[in-house]
Amino acid sequence: MATTLTIDIGGTKCAVAITDDDGVHDLETWPTFGSTENLDHAVAYYQKHCQSGGIPAVAIGVSFGGPVDFRTSTVKRSVHVSGWSGFDFGEWSRTTLDLPLAVDNDAKVGALAEFHHGGHETDDLVYVTVSTGIGAGVISSGRIVRGASNEAGELGHTRVSDDAKICECGRSGCLERLCSGFWIEQDYGRPAVELFADDEFLAEYARVFARGLSSAILLYNPSLIVLGGGVARVGTRLTQILTDHVDRELQSWSHLTPAITTSTFDRDGVHLGAKELTRDLF
Repeated sequence: MATTLTIDIGGTKCAVAITDDDGVHDLETWPTFGSTENLDHAVAYYQKHCQSGGIPAVAIGVSFGGPVDFRTSTVKRSVHVSGWSGFDFGEWSRTTLDLPLAVDNDAKVGALAEFHHGGHETDDLVYVTVSTGIGAGVISSGRIVRGASNEAGELGHTRVSDDAKICECGRSGCLERLCSGFWIEQDYGRPAVELFADDEFLAEYARVFARGLSSAILLYNPSLIVLGGGVARVGTRLTQILTDHVDRELQSWSHLTPAITTSTFDRDGVHLGAKELTRDLF
């Protein structure tokens, strides 16, 4: 049974686990801190696993909260997760644990988890993660869509409003700037969980969010949209309103409106997806 060391590097937390064909084991999480410190933590975890008689990993799969070059295993930009710009995960893996490694951004990793392990009967889905930022992973005809430079799916940086608020990417009116967990908490001065409990806020949020989803629907024509990240906890209260707003946004294209659901994965999904990343290493 192939065993993979899976690492999740996010804006507020990191996690490491041993993942195999039976699932995710011995998951350990900690608050995100300096870049190399996070990897030192993962190495110590893996060494302890091996010393206690655990099956050695054959590869490392990493989910990263930002744009990466999948082909070179290098971080392109470090926005929400500071201190990683230009970091070469492949070189790190070769010099520390001598294992092959694959890394991709968290949205694409989430899409792989949903496609391979989510139980959805479709070859065409879009996974949208809404947490510190917003990103999307696209599965089309059963294959992940990467684009020329592995940046397909940057849904959070599609422009959905004339709002003058400036996003961290430098543009204004971005979906991420208006709808990500980090920014709504900054703008409204309340935790996201409180905001989403307010029906009036939820209706306005869904109206704006639907604009971004409508663009993804017209571009990729999925049969399913899966929402992940913190927003998934809102459940059907959000998906039902979103569906109505998407129908209105698409107008004569409303027949394209896909089913919209929330991910059933909790902390395991990203690790299952990270394991899937390593399939092409062998």
